[in-house]
This record gives sequence, structure tokens and C-alpha cells, in this order.
Amino acid sequence: MMSHVLECLKCGYGTSDNNPVTVCAECGGLMEYRLVNDNIKFNGPLTFWRYKVVLPKISTTVSLGEGGTPLQKAERLAESLHFKNLYLKDETRNPTNSFKDRSASLIISDAKSRGYDSVVCATNGNHGASIAAYSAREDINCNLVVPSMVDMGKLAQMMMYDAKIVQKGDRIEEAIAMAKELEEEMDWYQATTELNPLAIEALKTISYEIVEQEGVPDWVIVAMGSGATLHAIWKGFKEMEMFGMIEKKPALIGVQAVGCAPISRAFSEDSDEPIKIEDGNTNASAIRVKEPLYGKLALNALRDSNGFAVSVSDDEMVEAGREIAGKEGIFAEPASSAPVACLKLAEVQSRISSDAKIVCLVTSSGLKTDDILRNLTKRKKAPRLGSRLSTKEKILRIIEQQPTYGYAIWKSIGLDMTIGAVYQHLTDLERRGLVKSTPDGKRKQLEITERGRRALQALDDLQVLL
Repeated sequence: MMSHVLECLKCGYGTSDNNPVTVCAECGGLMEYRLVNDNIKFNGPLTFWRYKVVLPKISTTVSLGEGGTPLQKAERLAESLHFKNLYLKDETRNPTNSFKDRSASLIISDAKSRGYDSVVCATNGNHGASIAAYSAREDINCNLVVPSMVDMGKLAQMMMYDAKIVQKGDRIEEAIAMAKELEEEMDWYQATTELNPLAIEALKTISYEIVEQEGVPDWVIVAMGSGATLHAIWKGFKEMEMFGMIEKKPALIGVQAVGCAPISRAFSEDSDEPIKIEDGNTNASAIRVKEPLYGKLALNALRDSNGFAVSVSDDEMVEAGREIAGKEGIFAEPASSAPVACLKLAEVQSRISSDAKIVCLVTSSGLKTDDILRNLTKRKKAPRLGSRLSTKEKILRIIEQQPTYGYAIWKSIGLDMTIGAVYQHLTDLERRGLVKSTPDGKRKQLEITERGRRALQALDDLQVLL
């Protein structure tokens, strides 16, 4: 019996073959699964696969124990924020410490069911780490395309799961474009969140769990990058209302970083489309998305739910993360702390009553991110000259020994920073004329310039003076 139809949200074109594609062959619109099975009955313990009946059918299940995460009442945190009924949906309890394990479980199950032995995935971090873990579980070759500045903890997970990693550009949009090309050229299974509609189906299970754990809340607060998560959460609540499982739906609040807020700005400006922004400046890499594919659907969800969108600063996210950890024992990454951070905003406090039932989605662990550690160890006094120069000097001295490549430099400095950060330093050094690059196949060979040698000599002279 057919459980889902894959339909275009723009023109209505539908197909029953359920091949997971996001782009409509007729009009180029977004494709999404629509549930047509109304015989809904959940069986088994509270895990992700309890909701198999509302997911597209697959023949092979790949699981690491995802889902069934706690919905923790945050009493101490609630008191400090002057709310009485605050809950944290703790997705850090998933196998790789991220809500993306839900998507990875369903996507790799589908890839396995279809007989694929290789997948490709563009990722800012969490989704790639999850895809790598589930691929490793089934001995599927995992090929990840990442932009620069991926968090070290997430990169470490990808490497430990034996994924093949390629760095492409500074933005996730560039990585997605490359993932599309690799899918077509290599005939690999496409596992990218923005390019596989199964990701939405998997994430909607969070809504089902919330209702089974504590009933329907008044508000659900979600951080937004591409807008996919918020759209998926809303889809889950709409399905439950359609089945008669709930009589009302919660209002949604979407939260973005001040420096990268195309959806939040669109909401405040009453636009139906995300606002185009020049730069996506935020350290919260999980939500650093300039061109949100699901932005329009996220805006629809916010308005349909009588909710709204706000933005918070990076510092507000980090501070909220400290409070969540100190008061509730949950270590959340900055993007995951954004929902709690927004509860301090005057706009939010004026619109939510103190006794409302609020659920904040905590998507991923802070153990995966670099900026929290940088913030915790940051000294109040200005760093010495040597500390400001040490990274570039170290890279220059490696290149001085012999011509080399970016990846080799990254390995040489002990993997204590992301490969994206190394490439940023290299770009800066080349722009300043201290190194030069020469194409060598698909790579660039790097060598020091005469100006670079003079700079190192000047640093040696300066150290003598110091």
C-alpha cells in the first residue's frame, strides 16, 4: 500500500515512485512528500522508528538508537527568565549528539534500500557527521563537501567515521552546488539536507515526540538556517491535527543570528521571500546560511502558526549556552542556544505570557564547536604580538622548507584548527604577497615568495629585540 506521494509544492506535479528529489522536473519548484496513509497507529518504544508509519516506506532500517530524546522541564532556567513552564527538547542525546541523526537514519536507510554503496553530502557540520556515522555503520562510502570554517569537533567526527572530505568555498551554497555535480558525475546517492526531501520527513518526528511526551505546547522555538527544521516541525504538527491526534497547534518562533538573518528580516519587513544579504557573519556555523532554500516555507509556517521571527547576537547565543549548561546540565552549541537566548528579548517577553508552555529545541552539543572554547578561554588583556602572528608565522615556516599543499599544512600544524581556517590564512598570505600558488591538477602548490622570506627574517629580528 502506498504511504506517500512526492509532490511539487509549486505546481502540484506528483509522482509515486518516491525517488527522493527536491527539484520538480516540471517547474523547478520544491518537491515534498505528502502522507496519504490515514491508518496511523504507533507501535514500540519512544524512538525515531516508532513513527515509521508516517515516514516514506523503506525496505531496510539503519539505526544507531536515534530519537526518543528527553523533553526536560527547565525549572532553574525558567525562573531566571521569568517563565513558569519552560521545556528543553534535548537532541544532544542522539548518537552523534545532534538532531541530524534522525535525518541520517532515514536517508541512509533509503540509500541502503536502493542498493547504493556511495553517498555525497554537502554540510555545515552536524548533518555531515551524522551521515558519516550511519554510512560507516553500513560500510557505505561517504563523500562530504564542506565550506571553510567547519567546527573542529564536527570535522573530527567526520574524519573518525572515515568519510572522504572535500572543502569547497566559504558558504554552504557553494558546497551544495558541488554536491549536485558529484551526484550527477559519479551516480552517488544524494544525502544533502537541502537536496533530499527525506530530511524533512525525519525531522517532523520531533513534533510527534513532543506531543506524546508533554502534550501540545503553546510555543515552540527553533533556530533557523535553511528554514528546513522549522518547516519540518510545523509539518509534523499539521499532520497530527489532520489525523485528529491534537486539537490545536502551537505558535512558532524562528530565531536567526543577527549577522545572518535573511528569514527573520523578511518576516519583520513583511516579505514573502527571504531577504538577500551580502555577508553571513556569525560564528554559529549551523545556522550560517545566506540563501535559505526553505526560507519561504519557514515564513509560511511562522505566519500560519501566528508566530514570529527574531534575531540574536553571537554573544547572546554563547551566554545562553552557558546558562543552559550551568542551570540545566545541557551543553548546547551556540545555534542550539539561540531559542533560549531569544527569551530575554523584550519583544519576546512582551508576546509570551509567563505561564505559557514553551519548548525550546536544543539541536546539537557544544562539544562540537570551536567558538565556545574560544570564548571561555579568551583573556581580558590584549594578546601579545607573538600570539597574533603565531599561526601565520607557523604556516610560513612550513612553506619555507619546501613547496607544499594546504591539506599537508593543516596536518603539519597538528589539526588544532579547522582546515577552513588554514585556507583562510593561506588566502590572506597570498593576498599580501607572502606566498604564491601554482595549479597542480586539482590542487594548488604553495611556495614562499621573497617577500615572505623577508617577513620571516623581520620576525626573527623582532624576537631578538623582545
